[in-house]
Amino acid sequence: MQPTVSIIIPVYNIENYIANCLESVLNQSYSQLEIICVDDGSNDSSAQIIRSFAKKDSRVIYVRQDNAGVSAARNKGLDTATGDYVFFLDGDDYLHRQAVEILVDGAVKTGAQMICSDYTVTKSLDEKNADYSDYDFVQTDFETLFTKGKTLGKCCFAKLIKSEIAKKVRFFEGVAMGEDGCYIVLILNENANVFVTDKPLYYYYVRQGSATKSALTEKKLTIVNAYDRLCDILADSPNKNIKAFALRAVFYQLNHKRRLYKGTAYESLAEKVCKQAGKKHLKAFMKEKNISLTVRLMHFIRFKLKFIK
Repeated sequence: MQPTVSIIIPVYNIENYIANCLESVLNQSYSQLEIICVDDGSNDSSAQIIRSFAKKDSRVIYVRQDNAGVSAARNKGLDTATGDYVFFLDGDDYLHRQAVEILVDGAVKTGAQMICSDYTVTKSLDEKNADYSDYDFVQTDFETLFTKGKTLGKCCFAKLIKSEIAKKVRFFEGVAMGEDGCYIVLILNENANVFVTDKPLYYYYVRQGSATKSALTEKKLTIVNAYDRLCDILADSPNKNIKAFALRAVFYQLNHKRRLYKGTAYESLAEKVCKQAGKKHLKAFMKEKNISLTVRLMHFIRFKLKFIK
């Protein structure tokens, strides 16, 4: 029996893209799929489009929830998934025809608990890379995933994850930015063995109005909350690299967001959010020897002496 892959697709008002996304999944060269579309309270025709696909193909499963955000939608998908592996796909993105086949092949051959592919950033809904007859997989580590190249670890897409480990971890709800990177950090904190292929099997579609391209908002400040919660969870982690990464990330975000929001309508809120996170984690940050002394002192001066009053 081939392993079943549960593809989890969060959906919110993407009537112009969801059909293209689903067609790319249903046209996969690998057929043992469970396609879970979690409608996060859409008020356009997304639901009707998904239901029309479900009528034609029983692998498509429609799940509806009141609007609660992408993290809640992905968690709902995890609760619903019954497959051997989980794959997260955003509803405005799409897949190379062999994406699932290649990743499953790699997972079976290597025994990986998480296997990643490269991805293509595109403004086209019709990328068509040729089929791959030759590909390989290389074992990787936390530092490579989060500090080199496209930093593949900072997104939850383009990854096939063993279900038993995927379901151990939850996406941070109430967080609009950084939630997927935090999820992958927590997967790696479970000591998952990870392999990667350099074949771009995932098409990341850049559309106008997407969350990462929109103007400064209150929601974008939630990335500070995301790394704040990550540091709380990892406070006693034996994995020093992961713990240090979370501390570096929260202090980078609080300094970056404080500067970015200066002079905007959200300046006072940004100051409040950053102060709260900074006060909580500064002591641990200063003690973290996996972070250079220069960096620690720089943040101490910037944060403690110039920012916190």
